[in-house]
Amino acid sequence: MAELKDAAEQFAKDLMNQNISGLMMVFTPNGMSKAMAMQAQVAASGGQQPSTGFEIRLNGQQGDDHLVDIVMKNATGEGIIETKWKDVAGAWKVDDMGIKA
Repeated sequence: MAELKDAAEQFAKDLMNQNISGLMMVFTPNGMSKAMAMQAQVAASGGQQPSTGFEIRLNGQQGDDHLVDIVMKNATGEGIIETKWKDVAGAWKVDDMGIKA
């Protein structure tokens, strides 16, 4: 199994590159519904600027959830996506996500 940080980095790269097929593979069903709701929220607010980079922050564990902040950077600043990852049959999967205030 890949390390959590490696999985989170690939996830951030797929977000930046809008690699939908790569993103689809990493969500649990719960994570997918959260991602779809988050995408609708971003679209309703006028969209987003293209990302120019990212930073991964591993924030420990809460029960079975591994907490990871993904800091997406763009020309006007940065936004933080907080994610909860689970080990599902030997693969890291995003089970929950949201925009961190």
